[in-house]
Amino acid sequence: ADPNAAINHPSFAWPQALLQDALGQSVGFLMPEIAHSVGLFDVYNPQRRRTVLPGFTWLYLHVTAMNIASTIQAIHARGYVLGDIKPQNILVNNQALPSVIDTDSFQVRDPSTGQVFRCPVGSEGFTPPELLGQNLAQIDQTEGHDRFRLGVIIHLLLFSDQPFKGVWTGWGDSPDPNMLLSQGHWPYGATTLIQAGPLTIPLETVHPELQQCFLRCFNEGHRDASLRPSPAEWLRALKLGVADLKACRRVNGHHYSQSYGRCYWCDRKQTLGIDVFPKASLSREQRQAKAQNAVDYLVKPFKGVAKAATAYLDEHKLTLSWPRSRPKLPSLTVPELWIKTAATTGLVSVTLVGMVAIGRILLAQEDAESVIFGTLLFVGLIALWPYLTQSSDLGKK
Repeated sequence: ADPNAAINHPSFAWPQALLQDALGQSVGFLMPEIAHSVGLFDVYNPQRRRTVLPGFTWLYLHVTAMNIASTIQAIHARGYVLGDIKPQNILVNNQALPSVIDTDSFQVRDPSTGQVFRCPVGSEGFTPPELLGQNLAQIDQTEGHDRFRLGVIIHLLLFSDQPFKGVWTGWGDSPDPNMLLSQGHWPYGATTLIQAGPLTIPLETVHPELQQCFLRCFNEGHRDASLRPSPAEWLRALKLGVADLKACRRVNGHHYSQSYGRCYWCDRKQTLGIDVFPKASLSREQRQAKAQNAVDYLVKPFKGVAKAATAYLDEHKLTLSWPRSRPKLPSLTVPELWIKTAATTGLVSVTLVGMVAIGRILLAQEDAESVIFGTLLFVGLIALWPYLTQSSDLGKK
C-alpha cells in the first residue's frame, strides 16, 4: 500500500487502471499525476537547491531521506525489487514527499507462475559491487541489492555527494568511480586508499545511529548484502536523526545534530566561506511585511514625542523661517550665524536621509535593514523639531 495514500500523495507512479477500447482490447493505462515536484538532484545539490528549493534545510533533507526509506519499504513489502534506483527516478515536492517513477523497470514476480520479470538496467554509482560487470538481464535481484542503492541515495541527501569519492592516497592516478566502488574505497573504510576532501561533510555530523547504518552499508555490507541496513532500519535511524536536530541560534536555516555538539554549518562557513544552507530570499510579500514591521517598530516609540512636539509648536506659534535674501552680517554675531547655518543644514540633511530611508523600506528592498539607521534619524527629527525651529529664528532677535 502507498504509505502516503492518506494525504493523497502518490509515493510511486504505479498504473491505476487499464484503458480498453469498445472491443475490450487494452489500449493503455492510467497513471497518477505527480505535479509540483523536482528531481532528486535538485534537492541534494546545494547550488540547485538554493535556486529551486531555497527553504530546504538539513532537516528537510533528513525528512526526505526518511520518506524515501518508507516508500522503498512499502514497495519491498509487496514483493517488488526496484532495481534501478537513481536520482533521476525520484521526484520530491516542497513538503519533502518523494515519488518514485520509472516503475516499469521494477523486478516483478508473477504470483501465480513464479516467473520473474527482471530489471535489466543499472546506473553507475548505484549498482552494488557484487553486480558490477554482470548481465543484469540474467540475474534475479534481491532486496539486499536495493539496500545498497538506498544507502547511496541517503548519503547524497545528507552529505551532498557520493560516498565512494575523495582524495586518492594510493599509487598513480585515482581509479575510476566504479573501481573505487568495487574495491570499497570510501573515506571511512577499514583499508581505504582515499581520504575525505576539504569540502567533504564529515560522517560524525549525523546522528550516531545513522553513522552505524552507513558503516554497515559500505563496510560490512560491501560484499555481504544481508548485512546492509534494511529500509526499516534506515527509517528508524533517520527518525532518531530528525529528533536530534536542533535549530542554530545564529543562522536561521541551519540545523545540526545535538550529538555533534555545535553547528557544523556555521563552522564550515567560517572555515571555507561556503554556506550550504544560506538564508532563503524572502518573497515580495514577506519583504513588505518585514519592512512594515521595521517602520512600526521605529515609529512607535516616537508617537508620544511627536504629539508633544506638535502641541509645543501650536502653543508657542513657532515656524521655520527661511531667509528670502542674504542676511545682513552685522545683525548676527559669528556664533549665531554658525548656529543658524548648522540648524538649517542639519534639518535639510536629516530630512533627506529620512525620506530616502523611509522610501527604500516601503519599497521593501531585500537590504531594508541597511537603512534602519537613516529611518531612526528621520523619526528623531520629530523630537528635535522645536529646538531646530528656535535656532532658525535667531536672526530675528
